[in-house]
Amino acid sequence: MRLLVCARYSLSYVQSREVTMLDVSARIRLLKTEEGGRTSFVCSGYRPTLRFGHLYTDGALTFLGRQQVYPGDACEVHLTLTNPDYVREYLVVGACFDIMEGPRKIGDGTLLSIPAMLQEKEVGAQPERG
Repeated sequence: MRLLVCARYSLSYVQSREVTMLDVSARIRLLKTEEGGRTSFVCSGYRPTLRFGHLYTDGALTFLGRQQVYPGDACEVHLTLTNPDYVREYLVVGACFDIMEGPRKIGDGTLLSIPAMLQEKEVGAQPERG
């Protein structure tokens, strides 16, 4: 817990939460400007909102083999998801996601690989059929 001291000297406690991150690889495609996408390029390190189904999370895109991606381009990325537990049900190889800027979709992507330990947890969590 963090203690915050307000200007009037009243004390209030704020519940701090731990942020977990997960690194995965994906292939993304930015929409062309004519399709409703951006009008300019994005640089490696870009942090859009990602939509998996009806759930949203933040992520950082590190482009592999290049520093910039232009509207209409596709490339492979190293994707760092913040709060992956929130979208865990969608984290399977081949899952599709949308790249968002506010309410606007500017691209899409597909997960290519996820950590083996996450795959094992998902497989282990499935009930046995008898």
